Amino acid sequence: MDDVIPLSETQRTVDALIAVGADIKLTIYPDVGHNISTQTYNNPELYTWFLSHQRA
Repeated sequence: MDDVIPLSETQRTVDALIAVGADIKLTIYPDVGHNISTQTYNNPELYTWFLSHQRA
């Protein structure tokens, strides 16, 4: 897990955003640590999620 930002802090932020109606998705990559950019940008679900939204 991330040794820079604890998962509990990320989860707290996500929970707060959900509480105010945000459409947010949290993806956790176990055993990766803080540098998740490669896994994130190689995940096609990210782009599907992006394209399912539009600016209000």
